[in-house]
Amino acid sequence: MISSKIVQEQAGLTTNTLEYLRRLRLIPSPTRIPTPGCTGSAYAYPPTIFTRIHLIKFLQGHGFTLTKIARAARGTPFECPPPGPPTNRKVAP
Repeated sequence: MISSKIVQEQAGLTTNTLEYLRRLRLIPSPTRIPTPGCTGSAYAYPPTIFTRIHLIKFLQGHGFTLTKIARAARGTPFECPPPGPPTNRKVAP
């Protein structure tokens, strides 16, 4: 897991931009991890976050808006699940 601070610094994004990408379901929701050597915790992303951000920036560089990218990702494996516990639907026999 990579802390959100490192993601922001290396990707050149703000906290607000990361939050917007999460709301669009283009990146996964961060998880809380304990802060080593300190009390408390921090938000962290999976290692694949940089690949996702790189692809998003690539598409933006070719004229796609974040809204268009999110719309195109809907229903595909690139779309991240919404935050919160997964729904457990029962299938009728």
